[in-house]
Amino acid sequence: MAAPADQFPVLGQRSDIPVPRQRTPSPIKKAQEDANAPLPARDFDIDPATIEVVYAEDEEVFRETAIRELLKVGFVRSNIHEAANGIEGLHHLARLQTEGNPTKPLVVILDVRMPGMDGRECALQIQELVKKKALRREPFVICISSIHRQVTVDEGKGNFQVVLPKPFGTTFLMQVLDSLSKWWTMGHGRHLPAWKEFSPKQIDLIAADDQDICRLSSLTAFIQVGISQDAVSEAGDQDELLELIQEAQGRDTTRPLIVLLGNESWAVTLRQTLEKMKPEQRRRDPFVVCTSVDSQHISNSPLVEHFHAFLPSSFTQKHVEWILELCRLWWLTRGDGPAPKDDSSESEQSEASEGSDGSDNE
Repeated sequence: MAAPADQFPVLGQRSDIPVPRQRTPSPIKKAQEDANAPLPARDFDIDPATIEVVYAEDEEVFRETAIRELLKVGFVRSNIHEAANGIEGLHHLARLQTEGNPTKPLVVILDVRMPGMDGRECALQIQELVKKKALRREPFVICISSIHRQVTVDEGKGNFQVVLPKPFGTTFLMQVLDSLSKWWTMGHGRHLPAWKEFSPKQIDLIAADDQDICRLSSLTAFIQVGISQDAVSEAGDQDELLELIQEAQGRDTTRPLIVLLGNESWAVTLRQTLEKMKPEQRRRDPFVVCTSVDSQHISNSPLVEHFHAFLPSSFTQKHVEWILELCRLWWLTRGDGPAPKDDSSESEQSEASEGSDGSDNE
């Protein structure tokens, strides 16, 4: 497990990656103790007045605005539990595992940017707990954010079933209730990235640097923490890097792709190349790590947005492990998760059953 953020500071970091922290806060540990209790029977008659909501948002004015909209479509004020960040939201979620009305849906609404624990990290922790069957009441997780376009387009909705703009209106909420109904009654929902696998042995790595000794130093450090040498490629110039990136698009999309990049100018070209790709061609976005000797300077410059993480010029194995933790958070909070193992049989059943658009979601 990675060290706490205040113990192991990170160089400049892109805004779309959660800050690493301990995986399971204490409120959820308590909820896990009750996970073996019998599951409640679901009441499929959905009424907003009976739905409990956990709403985590650090700006009070936005909470008040959103709550007013929730009340307009039938939610009840006493069923809305407010939180200032993801940790407080998890406290409410843990308490509601054994309180409230377990036969009705439980909704968690999260802002993306919050202190302490942001929405991406909170949603990831919730979905990891669902994956482990550690919650008696699985929540329907919604994102409400002023950067909803980034969350929707760049991040593929992450671990949120629905992403809404801030502010939002009644029309959006009616669409949410429709999605909630399908999820609650038929199990019809997104395949979430928290269900993807992450292991150093499952990572592909490209080491790109025009200095042989620097390239060798960085890739060796990552091999020592578990990345397979068979999964490593090297690029000594920008053209070789772009060729390897192009080849990687046709390989296993279930494996994270890390690029160790020692030249900041190549990062700009790499990002531009990826952005020019058509959606069907751009199947694997790399997690780009700056390995330049000037990484400290680059991390404090506008170039920070071209990298996901930064390896200090003088690094240890702990730094490399920290980079992998950042990659883990990035990998498990973006895009879609794996399709169900019986996806083909479900597809056949769906075609045979006229008008059915639901599927079991494990």
